[in-house]
Amino acid sequence: MVADLSKVSKTTLSGYMNGNEWKLGHADRIANACGVSLQWLLFGDSSDGIKSNQDQSIEKPKISNSVSIPQYTGNASAGNGSYVANVDSYAVINIGRDVLPPIVLSRLASLVAVTVRGDSMIPSLYDCDTIFVDTKDCEIITGSVYVLRRDTDLLVKRLSWSVTGDLIVSSDNPLYKPEQISAAKARQLFEDGGFPIAIVGRVIWRMGIMGAR
Repeated sequence: MVADLSKVSKTTLSGYMNGNEWKLGHADRIANACGVSLQWLLFGDSSDGIKSNQDQSIEKPKISNSVSIPQYTGNASAGNGSYVANVDSYAVINIGRDVLPPIVLSRLASLVAVTVRGDSMIPSLYDCDTIFVDTKDCEIITGSVYVLRRDTDLLVKRLSWSVTGDLIVSSDNPLYKPEQISAAKARQLFEDGGFPIAIVGRVIWRMGIMGAR
């Protein structure tokens, strides 16, 4: 049943149940198939809860002072070069709730973290910043920053629509020239499910080193 709904093979499911390392793409599909949050599936954090209806009379568990967020083991390139990343492989970042803004806490179930490498997004993002990406927020809002997947590479760029419907892929550092994708190609990108480029999600928050300004 779960294998059919999630499109993940029974052999792979069995491996996860026996302790194999999760692949983030599989985990997201399994969580949706089972009606639970990604956070709950990977870390057992019941503060996000199971999505299905529950008896409201049951006492809710105490909320932990910290949260665990999946973090890509590769980097998101902010420059001309790309940092090869296995986009299905993740580690875990643990962070206290008290340092996280409400927008992050409200989206824990769909967040992934990734480290920025490069200077093309200065002054918005700096090398070694950790950014938090909402993987459920993939619809382009003009002027917002997104993490993109190109084959096995991760990129971080600002996306905007032109008046003619072209997609502008730009950096905040003026040393890097913007790229323009025609309206037809941009439409094809989404209609083909993002191949060979797909939007991982929108960047909603950054965490950097003190003094990196």
